[in-house]
Amino acid sequence: MWYQLKTRVFSNCSYLPVHSSEDPEAPSKSTSLWSWRSCLAPRRVQNTLLLVFLVILIFALTRYTDIPVTLGEFVPPSNSSVVEMEHQHKEEKVEPVTAPVDGITVPDVKWTDFAYVQYVTNAHYLCNSLMILESLHRLGSEADRVMMYPQQWQIPADDRSNANFESKMLVKARNEYKTKLVPIEVQTSEYNNDPTWKDSYTKLLAFNLTEYKRVISLDSDATVTKHMDELFFLPSAPVAMPRAFWMDKFFLSSQLVVIEPSEFDWKRIQHAINHHAENDYDMDILNKMYGDSCTIIPHRRYDLMTGEFRSAHHEKYLGSKEEPWSARKAVAEASFIHFSDWPMPKPWLKPSADETERNQPKCKQTAEGGQDCEDRDVWLELRADFANRRQRICGHAFDGARGVRRDGISAAANRSKYEPIFPWEDEVKR
Repeated sequence: MWYQLKTRVFSNCSYLPVHSSEDPEAPSKSTSLWSWRSCLAPRRVQNTLLLVFLVILIFALTRYTDIPVTLGEFVPPSNSSVVEMEHQHKEEKVEPVTAPVDGITVPDVKWTDFAYVQYVTNAHYLCNSLMILESLHRLGSEADRVMMYPQQWQIPADDRSNANFESKMLVKARNEYKTKLVPIEVQTSEYNNDPTWKDSYTKLLAFNLTEYKRVISLDSDATVTKHMDELFFLPSAPVAMPRAFWMDKFFLSSQLVVIEPSEFDWKRIQHAINHHAENDYDMDILNKMYGDSCTIIPHRRYDLMTGEFRSAHHEKYLGSKEEPWSARKAVAEASFIHFSDWPMPKPWLKPSADETERNQPKCKQTAEGGQDCEDRDVWLELRADFANRRQRICGHAFDGARGVRRDGISAAANRSKYEPIFPWEDEVKR
């Protein structure tokens, strides 16, 4: 019975327990000793190995602080606090270069891969382009600046005072605003004589600036209030443009175009220029080629039109009938403000007092019986600012020649694509 009980108690052992020498059921002495050692020896070995392992583990954890616990975390040393370890880790961490992009961190930006582009076709637009470049320089843009200019213009070898106006302005762009000058052949439409748009194909030469990963083409009849470096980091697409928000039918506005230059797209653009329809301008070509595939840029920040201040309704611009309109808020959030006030002349052409009075935004009656003239005041301030900067940068606020007026274009069915008519104008005419 005792043997059976001991057998059950020690049944977990690989061998039977040791028996008394007086037990008649006990095996021989040699066999019992062997069984006893066979049962206990493995346990001693296991305990010893476990103890050694624990000692090694404790030693390693206290001696080597760079053993990872989780990805990106480290065990602090016994003689250092967690705060000290985190501070040391932060100091050793290489921080990425942060580009001026809203809410986006872009590592290792090579700014020479990006550029703002101005195209100049005549002396009138040369000063306007210089003003755009000055604004980008003053506002701290990191990207390159490029000016494409007529190849027949000369850049003097030195800053000679007897150089003509064009040469002086080119030198100023290069020296003061760090602009790369690129001579080009002006691309002219054979079907149109309007000075505003007949040379507009020249803008499309930006597709051939293949030394850059991305360029931003800006029309020069505008004011830049903030640099737009963040647009260089939009998701990849051959073209990105804002909508022509004033139109009922979907159409893209080409006042601001973000381009990924490539030989493939440049060849397509060349073919489109050489085979364009009679009434096609640069924006028509871009809409036909990229209207179904381009990235849409928000117009509220990147394509505010001065004609909006003359409008009676703002839901197309705001995207909502419920949101209240504020001219100053619109200017504050905008980076690019385009002068578009037909039939009011462009801001570098001095209007008569009668033209200004007739075309400026009208004051509105308030609920309290007063006058709300915010639209008018902001509109006049923008034009005055343009004239003052033009005087400071180019030496004259206005150009003498008024140029060709657009009387013929006003009757065209598609004129609103290029120079929008805002509702207030229609209401006044009625």
